Parts: sequence; structure tokens; C-alpha cells
Amino acid sequence: MTEIFKMPDIGEGMHEGDIANWLVKVGDTVKVDDPVAEVQNDKLMQEILSPYAGTVTKLFVEAGTTVEVGSPLIEYDGSGDAGETSSPTEKTAEAPQAPEPAPAAPSPAPAAPAPATATGGSVELTKTGAAGRVLAMPSVRQFAHANNVDLTQVPATGRHGHTTLDDVKNFIAGGSTVAVTEPAAVNAALEKAATPVIVPGAEDVVEAMTPTRKAISNAMTTQHTNIPAVTNFDQVEVSKLVEHRKAFKEIAEKQGIKLTYLAYVAKALAATAKKFPEINASVKGTDIIYHGSVGLGIAVNAPTGLYVPVIKNAESKSILDLAAEISELAEAVRDGSIKPAQMQGATITISNIGSARGTWFTPIINGSDVVILGLGSIVKEPIVNSEGELAVGQNMKLSMTYDHRLIDGMLGQTALNYLKSLLADPSYMLMEV
Repeated sequence: MTEIFKMPDIGEGMHEGDIANWLVKVGDTVKVDDPVAEVQNDKLMQEILSPYAGTVTKLFVEAGTTVEVGSPLIEYDGSGDAGETSSPTEKTAEAPQAPEPAPAAPSPAPAAPAPATATGGSVELTKTGAAGRVLAMPSVRQFAHANNVDLTQVPATGRHGHTTLDDVKNFIAGGSTVAVTEPAAVNAALEKAATPVIVPGAEDVVEAMTPTRKAISNAMTTQHTNIPAVTNFDQVEVSKLVEHRKAFKEIAEKQGIKLTYLAYVAKALAATAKKFPEINASVKGTDIIYHGSVGLGIAVNAPTGLYVPVIKNAESKSILDLAAEISELAEAVRDGSIKPAQMQGATITISNIGSARGTWFTPIINGSDVVILGLGSIVKEPIVNSEGELAVGQNMKLSMTYDHRLIDGMLGQTALNYLKSLLADPSYMLMEV
């Protein structure tokens, strides 16, 4: 009996996803719940499992193709022609069974037609995930490329023959680095798909958005269109905070924790959200949802885009707990191991531009939150101290954007003032544990 497996909805309201890698090929026999493909959608890579058991007789699309939910993916125990269930691309989308380069086809992030190589020549970017090519996450490819490692030489220990970040690190630790061959360099360039080679005087380069960039684009457009947002700009003198971090930084390091200013701000914002329930809420139609705990979103920049992992129950965690969790989540984002559950449940968010030496900006509210705090740099500036004397202070720049449907200017500034009082004197945070 012929069965057709169609693209499932693997996320809330998912409309399409990219087949990043096939984990099966024509002729393979699979069981129910065997992983058959890796799908990238809304910034995350997820395996999809087979709802059928049988022999794969057709793959409707190539790796790298964007597929709408409900479109056919795999035919089981059929003739391989699939009749009227075929997608428009099926005639050219059969997965090759020999280790040959996949034929050129539309990709979610095509690169320049012929980007220049280091030697002045050009290469044609081909798809990843086809038979005979290295299976690895984009972050792994970027790490390998940055360390001059040829992924084809690295023993793969990951599931279904994937090369993991640890595989590459172990390869380097063993002193086995080799020059990147052209195919590996091509793959790294394709998967990064963010900085095409631009030759002065050449024609314009047109690229389709990557799945991550599409998700960001859609989310930002929706938020900016539907939320009447207001941003308050402020600053707080944080010399005491700077000294506190200096005193405890070494203690934290002995526990394997990197104590950053972001951890202090995370603690202060969680405490502020606890004190002012309106800023830890959501608007749903004409209803207001006041959240019982603080899901603290932390915006993390990665080579493929911006991600917002979430610290659950942030109001009950210490500064060191928050520092450790921020580091863990950021690492998971950058090495590609972040899970969907780790990016759900945000009720209030921090976006940190201070690490790029930025000051004030207008962050866009995340998801169903009503507040996002923009953290800027700490800048040494002239101030008038408590004795009325001119002195050099250390001002932390803050930008708080809020949803004006729920939060008025007075409430927004009052909450921001409370946050400032916690940051001005970290010992005050002890009262908020």
C-alpha cells in the first residue's frame, strides 16, 4: 500500500519549513517514529519522525528546499511516480543515490552566482545534505571553517552520521587540523548565507532570506504593526555595581560562572516585574493576563540571527544562578543545540546592545510580552555626586519599550525608576531574593 508522508506542522502556526537534511534515502526501510529529516523553522532545527513503516520509494524534494505544511515529502512502498500527489518540483527533486553533487535548485539562502575565492577564481555553491556530503549544523560548519578544518576529514559521532561540535573540537585537540578543501569551504559559505562576496563594480547580488531571517522579519513586522509602543530613555549611575562585580567576579569564576553585568540587570528586571505585575503581563484581545512567574527572555545574537531563549522562574533565582543560565543558553544558541522548549514562555525580555558599545535604542517588544528592556553600555561621564561636587561617574544606558495599550507613561517610568534603584546599589537586591 502506498503511503505519502506530508510536511507536518512542527510548531505553533507553522506554515512552512526548510528540509535541511534528509536522514533517509530511496530504498531505506524505516519504522514508525524513525527520524527521516531535519527541518529548520523559526530559527530552530528539529527532526521529524515517520508516521509510517515501510520502504522509501520517493523523496519529493531535495535538501535545502522550502516546503509548505501539507505538501508531500516521502512516498513509501510505491512505484516512485506518486501520480497526482506530486509537487511542482518533484520531477527534478529526486534525492540522488550516488555520492554526486546535487543538481542546482532553488535554495532558501542562495549565494552570489559566482563568489570569488581566495585565489581569485570562482566556485558554484551547491546544496548541503545531499548524498555524499557532510551532515553538520551551520554553527559546526562555521566553527570548522574558522579553525581551518576540513569536515570531510573529521570522524562523525553524531546521530545519523552528523558531525558535532565536539567532533570538530576533538579533531583539533588531536592535532589533526588540515586545510579546508573547496567543497567544505563552499558548504560553510552557503550555510552562513549572510555575507556574500561583493565585487566592486559588479552586478547587484540578490539572495532569498534564510529561514531564521524570515522568522525574524515576520515577527518584527507583526510586533511593530500591532503594538502601540513607547520607549523611555534613561540612565543610572552604577559605580557601586561595578565595584560589586569586581569583588565577586573571581569568586564566580571559581564556580565556573562568568559574572556579567547582564546577570545583575536580569535580577533587577525580574524583581521589578515581580513588584509591578503590569509589566509582566500579556494583552489578549480585551483581556489582560498577569503571569504568575517571570519568564525572562534574553536576546542572543548568533551568526544565523537573533534568538531569545528564556530563563524560567527568574524571580526566584540568584544573580549567580542567572549568570550561569545566561551563559548556558547563549552557548546552546551558538552551537545550535538550543531546544524549542528553551525558547518558549517569555513574559518580559532584555536586549543587550551594550556588548557592541551601543547606548540608547528602541528595542521591539518580543512575542506576547508588554515590556522589553534595552541594555546599553556603561559610559564614564561627568556627574554631580551626592555632595554636589563634579565627579566622574559610570552611567549605564537604559531603554525601556512598553505596550501603551496596558502601560501608561507614569507606570512605565515608575517601574524604570525602581529598576534603576536596584542597579544603583546591588546590596538592595538582597531584599528581593
